[in-house]
Amino acid sequence: IHAGLHSAVFLLNQKYALEPRAALKYTLSERQSLSLGYGLHSQMQPLGVYFGKMEDGTANRNRNLNWTRAHHLVLSYDQALSKNRHLKTELYYQNLFDAPVSADQRDAFSMLNEIEGFVTRPLVSNGRGRNYGAELTLEQFLTKGFYFLLSSSLYRSEYQGSDRVWRNTRFNGGYANNLVLGKEWDFNRQNKNRTLGFNLKITSVGGLRDTPVDLEASKAAGYTLRDETRAFEEKMPDYFRLDLGFRLRRNYEHLTTTLSLDLQNATNRANIGGRYYDDQTFEVKYWTQTPLIPVLAYKVEF
Repeated sequence: IHAGLHSAVFLLNQKYALEPRAALKYTLSERQSLSLGYGLHSQMQPLGVYFGKMEDGTANRNRNLNWTRAHHLVLSYDQALSKNRHLKTELYYQNLFDAPVSADQRDAFSMLNEIEGFVTRPLVSNGRGRNYGAELTLEQFLTKGFYFLLSSSLYRSEYQGSDRVWRNTRFNGGYANNLVLGKEWDFNRQNKNRTLGFNLKITSVGGLRDTPVDLEASKAAGYTLRDETRAFEEKMPDYFRLDLGFRLRRNYEHLTTTLSLDLQNATNRANIGGRYYDDQTFEVKYWTQTPLIPVLAYKVEF
């Protein structure tokens, strides 16, 4: 049994967080174990929420917001398949509360969906959310220069705004799959010690959710307006990304050099991030995330 208490204080508004956490692990056999964990976790808001100006020009009313809090509960089973490989399954549930939502009106807004740190509306800390799902992880530790980590998750992510209606969050893609693997080869000849390394990462995730753009209202206003009555109803195309890495490390008597090439989003896939109203073409368009980024580096360590 592991148990403890975590605390924090935000000096701007003197809001305290006191968080009990505990974990119980029961060993079924030399190769199997069962674990149950609980924790209360708190998170302050982005700084722009506390200091941003209100839309109507009045003084900021959000400085006294509480921490966003969450009860985390995790049940896991771990089995060693061999000396260097193990399988782990998890069931988890998160109950979020005290999330900032609109203070002066009943609508679907919640800070749980925000990806930017500036909010110009008055907020109150009484929103809710919940995340739950199952995850499977298969891992091989570094053995003879080779390792891998495969994880797959199915989940749901939902929230309530000030209108108390349960909806999908922006991040409710439904699934997430990740594969990371690497291999190293040593070439040692007399005074030359060289290591050639290759790494690969594949990410496949359900697409973000988006609130439909109200085209007619956007045309009249000249900027993007959304149909907030249908908050996060529509799901964007799924996200896929392949990263590749190559490294050549040379060990000398007094220094080590590393030549590396990283290809981020190696397939140059145009992953959809969301939609917006284009006031030049008067159409709804998609915006995409990071394209192919090659990173070439040379490092010398003494």
